[in-house]
Amino acid sequence: MRLPLSLSMISAAVLLSGCLGGGDGGVASPLAASIRYTTGGVPHIKADSFAGAGYGYGYAFAKENLCLYAEELVTLRGERAQYFGMANGYLGQFGTTFGNVDSDFFYRLLLTADQVAKTKAAASTQVQGLLSGFAAGYNRYLRDTPAAQLPAACAGKPWLRPMTESDAYLRVLQAAITASSLGFIGEIGSAQPPTASKSAKVATAAPVAATSAAYESSPIGQALSKIREHEVGSNGYGLGSDVTDNGRGLLLANPHFPWWGVLRLNQLHLTVANENYDVNGATLLGVPLPLIGFNSKLAWTHTLSTDNRFTLRYLALDPASPTRYIKDGQSVAMTAVPLTINGTAADGSVVPITRTLYTTEYGPMLMDSSFTWSTSAAFAIQDANLSNYKLMDQLLLNGKADSVDSLRQASATYMALPWVNTVAADSAGQTLFANYSVAANVSDAQLLGGCVPGASVGAPFDALLASTGVVVLSGTTAACDWRGAVPAADRPWVKRSDYVLNTNDSHWWPSLDTFLTGFRKIIATGPNAEGQLQNNRTQTGHAQVQDRLAGTDGLAGKRFNLANLQQVLVKTRFLRAERWLPDFTTACLASTNASAAARDACTVLQDWDKTHGMSSQGAILFQELYLALGELNAQSWWAVPFDPANPMTTPRGAANTAAALAQLETLVASTQFDTPQKRRTRPQDVQILVRADGNIAVPGGAKTFYNWNGQKTEVAPGNFIYTADPLTQAGAAGNSYIQFVTWDSAGPVAEGLLTYGQSSNPASPFYSDQTRKYAAGQWNKLPYTEAQIKADAGYSVVDIAE
Repeated sequence: MRLPLSLSMISAAVLLSGCLGGGDGGVASPLAASIRYTTGGVPHIKADSFAGAGYGYGYAFAKENLCLYAEELVTLRGERAQYFGMANGYLGQFGTTFGNVDSDFFYRLLLTADQVAKTKAAASTQVQGLLSGFAAGYNRYLRDTPAAQLPAACAGKPWLRPMTESDAYLRVLQAAITASSLGFIGEIGSAQPPTASKSAKVATAAPVAATSAAYESSPIGQALSKIREHEVGSNGYGLGSDVTDNGRGLLLANPHFPWWGVLRLNQLHLTVANENYDVNGATLLGVPLPLIGFNSKLAWTHTLSTDNRFTLRYLALDPASPTRYIKDGQSVAMTAVPLTINGTAADGSVVPITRTLYTTEYGPMLMDSSFTWSTSAAFAIQDANLSNYKLMDQLLLNGKADSVDSLRQASATYMALPWVNTVAADSAGQTLFANYSVAANVSDAQLLGGCVPGASVGAPFDALLASTGVVVLSGTTAACDWRGAVPAADRPWVKRSDYVLNTNDSHWWPSLDTFLTGFRKIIATGPNAEGQLQNNRTQTGHAQVQDRLAGTDGLAGKRFNLANLQQVLVKTRFLRAERWLPDFTTACLASTNASAAARDACTVLQDWDKTHGMSSQGAILFQELYLALGELNAQSWWAVPFDPANPMTTPRGAANTAAALAQLETLVASTQFDTPQKRRTRPQDVQILVRADGNIAVPGGAKTFYNWNGQKTEVAPGNFIYTADPLTQAGAAGNSYIQFVTWDSAGPVAEGLLTYGQSSNPASPFYSDQTRKYAAGQWNKLPYTEAQIKADAGYSVVDIAE
């Protein structure tokens, strides 16, 4: 059905545009769009220009995400301390809480008017129109909606204001630094040189900490760990003609993102026919182009890459001043940036807060308890994505590709995908893995030839690189300088007709018999380097393909189709449990030292089906044991350690079982598992989202291929659930947008869903509707053609123009 705006709005639109489509999107105004909604409140925007497409999406997006995005605009503008209090903070994208004051200074320092101007100048006219249209559409919804109909979370709030075109560019700039500078909001926003009163205390301190462990455990080290250790991750399969029933490509897109904040995904379908653009998919909050999606001949997804997008720079300071550093024997002044924000105190008064931050030729200064700013040494961060001004044009070009070959060519054109690999499949049955992400343009000679301060100069940064992959380069000589990103010619990729896979490990092992080696080490360092142990999801992903092709996974046939790919995914297989537990439980049950509770737990684990299925007794118990054992990453836990020559069959078998049994004894003595009933807890019993209209049991394991994480919460003494805030979804992460795409003779055939729904407004019918389908193992059709869209049970239309 058609849902027209008011008569006056339609009359104005007709006068402005000269025509208004009767449901077919035939609109002529630069700011005109037809919004066709389908099941789940998904908007399919049809317009004659990218400005119109942005306008339509801005309107539809604001309708379901007004308050969440309005708060994010406050963050982007550096106004949180004023509107939300100078003593308060907020939960960041990787689960770190940032103070409002530090956040405001961070954004005022890095996301400036100059950065906006550079991004706009670099953007195509299509992207400029898209972003200005998005702001206009957002503002149109805000302007047209009576105050009484606005969501309770922001209605009447002074921070609910129209957005500007500059705000739209700020969001794009923020998206580019998601997996780099944005992890260090507090450490950049609070970085200050030692004052005279501190000088006597810090002057005698060592220039750097003695061991790498001090840096690993520091706030910056922990932020680096969250960026690098797959806490935000994804799975991607591209299945080709050699392994599919129909001989066409088949894609699984399965990003594992937080369910709250700026990394929330939102479904959208944009069609600008005269620009040869027609893409259905999903995008990040406030980014008005699909990042992941499909068109008539191609489907693609992204996974977080291992690239070092930034390096920290060690600075040897001039003894005369802590705001000068020595480079090649010369004293170089840092640039002082005085900034003032407003903050609201506890008594409601608004006061100015002034802080002078400092930047260098490399980038801004940052500091914490270990990465200190003393009178002799300090640290800056150099981020290649701070000058990534072509992200939106990269997304636009990707969406116009019609094969895996043209997608690779598109990706190489700007090299502006800021932090992701690409996995794709096309209608001809070809697949692609490509890491054309942004990586700091550091040579192997620099990385291995003395630019990482090590033991020879009394620093532990070579050890830190080996243990964590974190790159700290010397800033004391031009020989260690780098500019820009690793070029396309030096990036790893492979095209295949069987399959490709990535689950956030490096480029090294994209299919069972394919190994990509010899690439720049900055792309994959430390534990993520080529030939290193792969994560559980990578090995599980390859095993799932191997077993499907062998016909040993319990399903019919020996090839993939859309339906059995869904079945493979939701099985929630735990491969490391399959490989390690049998030996461990045998040793446990034979042990004369094991307690009765531990033997009972081992009986549960022995009988467990080694999946994180909703009814699987033992799944929760093993999940906690697995975490206690460091996810079995240490080779000491395995009888046969990892062998890069045999990555599919190693590691295997349990070793060091006495130490593992001691960890199990600790678990069964805890209140979470201190009774036989608790040790038999199933995921459906404890993975719970609280909802006013009935709680939802959520599928997926915290460390499995089919992935979901909830905040572990003790709701009563000894009773724990894994959950999230019922109003904001904070605390939940994992499966988010899930997309299965193949083709038949008529075009794309796609199913999927957005696990947390299209809306961030708890009062919306689209807040939990898809979550309930996800819990039930159901999938929505993802309509693409005009016929599919109009045939959808949730079809309705709104035309807007101005």
